[in-house]
Amino acid sequence: MMTRARSTVYAFLDESGDAGGNLRKGASPHFVLAMVETTDPENLRAELRRLRAALNLPAAFEFRYHDTRKVAVRAAFFVLLRSLDLRIRAAIVNKARLPHEAEAWGEQEMYEYAVGEMVKHSSVDELSEAILVIDGERKPRFVQRLRQYLSNIGRTQKRGRIFKAIVLKESKREDGLQFADMVAGVLAERTSHGESMYDDYVDSRLKVLLQLP
Repeated sequence: MMTRARSTVYAFLDESGDAGGNLRKGASPHFVLAMVETTDPENLRAELRRLRAALNLPAAFEFRYHDTRKVAVRAAFFVLLRSLDLRIRAAIVNKARLPHEAEAWGEQEMYEYAVGEMVKHSSVDELSEAILVIDGERKPRFVQRLRQYLSNIGRTQKRGRIFKAIVLKESKREDGLQFADMVAGVLAERTSHGESMYDDYVDSRLKVLLQLP
């Protein structure tokens, strides 16, 4: 009997807050990283296209939490999120609790730390065949170093490959990244103010929320 192939997971990753580690030089107190996972990314795109049309938004409208200020638009987005078959994995880094050497961290080190902790708190088979999609126009070296970092975790934990591919895309052209941005915005707001009016919507799809370190 032939075994059915497992569907590929697409993990869209975006952040809120800057990635610098030096609070004395004005770095944000927290760094939030949100990963939105789905096996049907095309459905996410189709549903967001329908939402834009229903709200009379331009077809190229980009959902970004801090730029999408109309309550009705935000609320409609999170009602949609709660209805979709997806799950959320996230990490909130409290930089004041990081070791002293983290003051020298930049984007690379902060990403490696936060993504690495999310991986360490996943089961062996959850992310092995996933495709990680990261927002930004970073250089290939960024992806190469992240891949090396995750490979070291895989060897240490004896779990083999973590993510079968890591790709960079622009959020304005990838709706999955817009979901991740909106979720990261809610979690950042919760971290700063104690709550967000969209907490229940995000929590309904939240699988893991790490408070680091």
